[in-house]
Amino acid sequence: MTTYTPPPAQYTPAYPVQPRKRPLGVTILAILEILGGLLLLLAAFGMFAIAALTGTQEFIDALGPNVPQWLLDSGPVLFGVAGVVLLIMAVVAFLLAWGFLKGKRWAWILGIIFSVLNIASSVVTAVFSGSLASIATLGLSILIPVLILVYLLLPSTKTWFTE
Repeated sequence: MTTYTPPPAQYTPAYPVQPRKRPLGVTILAILEILGGLLLLLAAFGMFAIAALTGTQEFIDALGPNVPQWLLDSGPVLFGVAGVVLLIMAVVAFLLAWGFLKGKRWAWILGIIFSVLNIASSVVTAVFSGSLASIATLGLSILIPVLILVYLLLPSTKTWFTE
């Protein structure tokens, strides 16, 4: 009589599992997000520097006599808040780049949301500015966000974002 031996505890497939391959476009988007995050970080530090210098006499003299007093009084707070907002935007850009590289589903969703918001912002800016030049350049200003949106919606790109 033969005894039953259970199968091994871990299943090993008959064929090797292929690792997922990140699309080149997703890598490019991640690199662009990193570069954008670095620029936002630089802008945030610039705002913090301006906030620190706003109260100094040299800065006030450099601005000239036509600067309203309310701006001089509230300058440190305004530039400090702008610096914090830019710093938060930089952190979001770095997180989004990491999510793109790792194939995180939330990064895909944020990429779509940011592209749509960028397109809407460009349209609203062009319409409310009212100048013919801004309406003429509308096509150029929404071209990249539209291309990113279309790329993110491609089935081959969408399959990368499964985690």
